[in-house]
Amino acid sequence: MNQSVTSRQIVLLVLLLSITGTLIQPHAQAIYYAEQHAYLSYVPVVLVMVISMWMVSRIQRRFPNQDLFEALADRFPFMGRLAGVMYVLFFFFIFARDIRLIGDYVSITLLETTPISIVVLSLMIMAVFIVRGGLGSLIGMSELYVTLFLLNSIIVPFMLIQQINMDNLMPYFHVDTAGVGKGSWYIFSFYGEMIALPFVVKGSDFRFKPVLWGIIISGLLMMLILVETITSIGVPIASRLVYPSYELARQLQISDFLDRFDLALAAATLPTMITKIAFDLYFVCWGLKRMIPKVSGKVMTGPVALLGFVCAFWFFRNAIQLYRFTREWTWIAIVFEVLFPLVLFLFLRPRKKDKKESAHQKSGEQSKKEKHEQGQESTDSEKNGEKRRQDRHGGELQPS
Repeated sequence: MNQSVTSRQIVLLVLLLSITGTLIQPHAQAIYYAEQHAYLSYVPVVLVMVISMWMVSRIQRRFPNQDLFEALADRFPFMGRLAGVMYVLFFFFIFARDIRLIGDYVSITLLETTPISIVVLSLMIMAVFIVRGGLGSLIGMSELYVTLFLLNSIIVPFMLIQQINMDNLMPYFHVDTAGVGKGSWYIFSFYGEMIALPFVVKGSDFRFKPVLWGIIISGLLMMLILVETITSIGVPIASRLVYPSYELARQLQISDFLDRFDLALAAATLPTMITKIAFDLYFVCWGLKRMIPKVSGKVMTGPVALLGFVCAFWFFRNAIQLYRFTREWTWIAIVFEVLFPLVLFLFLRPRKKDKKESAHQKSGEQSKKEKHEQGQESTDSEKNGEKRRQDRHGGELQPS
């Protein structure tokens, strides 16, 4: 059974899925191609995802009591399940990639002497325990840590005032359109992972307005971070860094005795990354449960996590290979984040029988409501008639 999700929680989940992976890796690639105008790379990405999520929200309005996995399996028993399995495989690959990506990030920036296998295994164990708590655990962690990340992102620009050099954005109006397009290409696959939300949230809770707010806030926030990176580090250096966001955090210096403020930011950001890994695992287990009804998603968390742990090192031998794969990965991501929503928007509609049943249910509810109102009116009229008789006889009726 799907847990009900509020509009505020939808906004936070959109931020969780769109920001976490994008913050770590593709910014350096966007800066390399778009240079000082890399922040403009988010404009086409945001527009495409707004259209894609609008189509998905329209699909969800057709199935108010079901998530997208249920709607696919119920409407098209074979092709729908096949599409659902493809989405499960797609996000299983994202799960393995995120494990390796965040594991490399933690190993390089925080735990340099700890073997990466131990780091990844620790992250995976934490994700398993989060997923066993269900969607409520993911929502609770998102409400806490995504909000904390937003507060940090608002505070950081004020700490960077001394390091900012606006000359790094010059020339301001000479925009390399081709470079901006290439930057959008590298960002898109990470930013568009919010497409997972309608598969775990039922149609009545998945509304387009909070999704739109989440997309706008995340787009503006990531543009701000890119501007901060360019103005404080510079294009030549930022375009050659593997993790420019970490280098941006290292630029922060509160005073002479607190010169490692990046550790405090990492402590606030790392739980958000772990929550993102947990959401990937939850999506895979939830999809297996929907596609194979006899399978318990809770029991599958351990085996799926172990398989993802193995695949994380099997698919990517090192961080450089993971870094370069983003260009090819976007071709695959477009299919699941743009083309499939378009196809489902055109063809995934409820049966006429289901429409008639829902119409009958609505008419039955309406008739019950009318009968209740008529009964209420009759009782009110009886009370009024009795009151008039009492007034006519001068107070209460007395027995003769």
